[in-house]
Amino acid sequence: MPNLKPYYDAALAADAEVRRILNEMDAAFNEGTDEGKAKALALRPALDEAKTKAEEANKLYASMRDASLVNDSMAALFTTPPDPAKEEQTDASPKVMKRSDFNELPPKDRLAFAKAGGQIED
Repeated sequence: MPNLKPYYDAALAADAEVRRILNEMDAAFNEGTDEGKAKALALRPALDEAKTKAEEANKLYASMRDASLVNDSMAALFTTPPDPAKEEQTDASPKVMKRSDFNELPPKDRLAFAKAGGQIED
């Protein structure tokens, strides 16, 4: 899987540039002067170009992200599921156990025995 961070960073930078130009246009326009309005209008081509670059950067990132999600484990789709009859056979553990045998078990096996309804006899 490719490293997507450079693509993501490029998309974030392009979006930040759009926001920067928008803020600059807003500040210039809200000065209330004819010069401010003219400056805001002069920034419009830069805003359009920044928006186009941001859209392209975001599309590139999305394409790379989606392409990297390809699952290479197709073989798992063609394997047979486990046989339920075999699971029943593996559950043939004893339901009654001597305390000495129980104490020799590791804690994990003790817990499994207890959860399976096993009983301890002296």
